[in-house]
Amino acid sequence: MAGVKRDTGEEIGGYTVLDTLGRGGSGAVYRVRDGAGNDAALKLVDARHDEVAARRLEREVHALQSLRHPAVPRILDAELEGDETFVVFEYIPGVSLWQHVQDHGPIVGEALADFADRTASALEAVHAAGVVHRDVTPSNIMISPEGPVLIDFGLSHQEHDERLTRDGLVSGTAGYVAPEVIDGAEPGPIADRWSWAASVAYALTGAAPFGSGTGAISRTLSADVSIPDAPGADALRAALGRDIGARPSPREVVSALRGATTVLPRSSEQLAPTAVAPGLAATSVMPADGSWNLASADPSATLTATPGSPVSSEDLRLSGDSADWDVRDAGDGEDDHEGDTAPATGEVPLERAPRHPIMTLAWMLAIAASAALAPFVAAAALVLVAVVVRAVQRRAFGLHVARQRRGERRGDAALYTLGLPWHLLRSLGETLPAAAVAIAAGGGVTALCWWIVGEEWLAPASAETETWGHAGALAVGAVVMAGVLWWGPWMEMTREGGRRVASALAPTRGVAVAWTLVGLAALGVVVLAVYLDAPPWWWPAPELLV
Repeated sequence: MAGVKRDTGEEIGGYTVLDTLGRGGSGAVYRVRDGAGNDAALKLVDARHDEVAARRLEREVHALQSLRHPAVPRILDAELEGDETFVVFEYIPGVSLWQHVQDHGPIVGEALADFADRTASALEAVHAAGVVHRDVTPSNIMISPEGPVLIDFGLSHQEHDERLTRDGLVSGTAGYVAPEVIDGAEPGPIADRWSWAASVAYALTGAAPFGSGTGAISRTLSADVSIPDAPGADALRAALGRDIGARPSPREVVSALRGATTVLPRSSEQLAPTAVAPGLAATSVMPADGSWNLASADPSATLTATPGSPVSSEDLRLSGDSADWDVRDAGDGEDDHEGDTAPATGEVPLERAPRHPIMTLAWMLAIAASAALAPFVAAAALVLVAVVVRAVQRRAFGLHVARQRRGERRGDAALYTLGLPWHLLRSLGETLPAAAVAIAAGGGVTALCWWIVGEEWLAPASAETETWGHAGALAVGAVVMAGVLWWGPWMEMTREGGRRVASALAPTRGVAVAWTLVGLAALGVVVLAVYLDAPPWWWPAPELLV
């Protein structure tokens, strides 16, 4: 962060910093003023320490330079080489859609249709330029005096571009990521349109249509959308369905919001749009002067709903065995998040922890192998490590959210460190289900391997065979347990916490190599102890001695 942090009054490439609009791990967005006294927004990226962020910035510049639309900010200047890598773009006064709805309530009536029309038009222009935004959310739509503006192309890519992620991560915001993308499909215009429909649903109701936290992912995959009955609600439900072929286009949704389209259910589970009613325009467009006024909404028609608190940036991490997902959360506060995101009107990601896979694997194997000498202690150590690293991630996320909402304050780090006991307690409760599964899986594998050794399937019975066979059975079972604790259900935050702790312990490659060697040495000590015929220590259950 030292590479992108600037205070008011400092200069960046000839621009004077006026205010901070958002800040994240590898970049920051500032309101600046040029030499002629004009305000602009400047995104500064720490290219020296984050090559991915620098490439994303370059991609953003190329994407926006090819677009000309009143609801897409214009590029004014860019510096993509040198120590200060930044882009200067048109300053959009106002607040995000998320903040606007929090302050003024849902958007209804003709104002909602105008909002959907203008943002759909912006998205069409984006796609016509061959660009996929990939993160259309309430936090990335600004409400300006002239109308809504689609911002933050930091995650965007042109359709022919190589996917730009960190270590295979796919970026998006939980509750605003299309189900096909969660399933592994490449993000494209269809996914953008789904995210747009989710953002319109938020504007209509004042709440995230699929809720927040990890539950938003499962509800998205099951199409469990929550939109109360209102003009256009059926079209939005259909646009947020899993069946791509049954989704109405954004223009059809806009038409439905204006009362010109009726969407009927195809079945009790699925909705699809019907044709536009005869004699009615399929789409209404914005006035020629571009005027857009939220005040035109009928106050009496305002829907009441418990507003969510979508937050945007990086890292609710949901991972499977074959791929990791970087999915940004959109919840209503720290306690609802299963990742590390924060609200803002600009790009404000929580810096992702670098991965040290070899170092992590070495220590995981060392702890698991120690089960050959102390099985119950090793199992307890694996669970304890999972709880601690999860608590560390919760603490980091809570601190980040607080700083994005009210700015950085002295003593914040100490305050959130004092809150670690609460994070530990909560992490313990969240880890117990996965720990139960891990213990069952590891115990089952250990019992199976122990039985195979006893039945002499691998080698004839001897003292040496029994020593190595039983030690191997205990170690293999512990490895299975460790794997379930790392990749098992509900352990996304634990994985990221483990990476964060590993990054703190190994800030450089050299230190990571040293820690890896220490882990391998610990593994070697266990092997040597088994070779010297050290018996397992069964504490706290000595009666299990065989």
